[in-house]
Amino acid sequence: MELDLPNDRIAHKRRPWMEVTLAAGFLFSLVLGLAALGALFVARDEGRVTLASPPLETIQPDRIVPQLALAELAGDPGEALAYQAAAAGELDTARAIVLYDAVSSGSQRLALLLHVGRRYLEDERPGEAATLYSLARAAGALDPALSASERSSALVQAAGGLFEAGEQDAARDAARQALRVAEQMPGLLPAQRSQVLESLKPLARQLDDNAFSQELTELARNPFIEAAGVMIDSRWAALSAPFPLDAEMQAALEQRLLAARLLAERMILTGGVDIEPEIAALASALTEEDEVRGEFYRRALASGLSLEQQFALLQDRRAWAAVKLRIARRGFGLSLVPQWEESAAQIEQELAVATANLNLVVEAQINALPDAAAQAALRAEALLWLAQQMDLGLYPGASPAELDGQLRNAQAELTRLGSPPALPVAHELDAVPPGFRIQSNRQ
Repeated sequence: MELDLPNDRIAHKRRPWMEVTLAAGFLFSLVLGLAALGALFVARDEGRVTLASPPLETIQPDRIVPQLALAELAGDPGEALAYQAAAAGELDTARAIVLYDAVSSGSQRLALLLHVGRRYLEDERPGEAATLYSLARAAGALDPALSASERSSALVQAAGGLFEAGEQDAARDAARQALRVAEQMPGLLPAQRSQVLESLKPLARQLDDNAFSQELTELARNPFIEAAGVMIDSRWAALSAPFPLDAEMQAALEQRLLAARLLAERMILTGGVDIEPEIAALASALTEEDEVRGEFYRRALASGLSLEQQFALLQDRRAWAAVKLRIARRGFGLSLVPQWEESAAQIEQELAVATANLNLVVEAQINALPDAAAQAALRAEALLWLAQQMDLGLYPGASPAELDGQLRNAQAELTRLGSPPALPVAHELDAVPPGFRIQSNRQ
């Protein structure tokens, strides 16, 4: 019995070291687990879409349905495809179509932004909804082609959508834009002005903003406002005229349309299996078309096209750059041209240059106008278009400060010529999100 005592004591002495070891192991495992959990939350947060996220960078390729997206490369109208995708619940496919659209403007783009934004809210994805409503707010504030009713309705809807998405500051910002339109838009009948103001009242109560509510109430008491200032009559659609395609360009285009159609049909048939030959054929058609387009654009611009035809040609070139950038970022839901993916930054610069070159042609058209007032109005419209492209992410690398200075100068020139803008615009760094906003014209 006595011989057992030392062993018990020895075991007893060793036990604290074992406990320390076990405790240390437990703590290490706990820290490791917490770190992994934290990393998971960080990864999820990094993937979350916010108003600070650049719109084009919010697209998630793995959420896009290639069979549907490829139909646009096969020649189907993007607008109809976007509505079709939204109706089918494929919202990310619809969003990719809308955001990479470098051609649509006015009520067409605005209606799509609002529609897809509403569908995102219904799908309980507020981040994506807020992005689209914010872009709708930008269109409502900046696009001269919109009618008074389209502009005011869009801003009210954008404000309401942003509030539902949990973006109260952005909702308040959009509501103030709607209020300025109601107050400053010339040609609004008292009944129309009252309708806009009444539609803002429920939101004003939810925003709990006494200053905004008071301003809204004061305006509602007197809808018979004589709004000062002049609206810019949009000339954008008149800047363009058709240009002819040569046989080589037409053949390259038709080859790509066919290759995209065959790939889409093959994916539907096989469920996305054994499609490598069709992908290779489309990749070849796309790279061939890109080379043919480059030569075609150079020849066409050197052939003595009218300014209107040059405008249309450069619009086409810009739209193609946007398609290339979408392909480079797998915006059709799959990898199509790997070499473009590797040179995405270069293609982004190509889009920026195409946008700037288009503006150069517009400047030439401005200088061709005989009337100084018409020149100033078209210059202001062109700058408003550039501001909207910047908000959309379709004018990469643009300088907000430089564009703001040019726009202020153009608006000052309009005022000097006796046509002060009714809805003057300036860049606001403290807006939510920062960007161009309608300014008050109160003296």
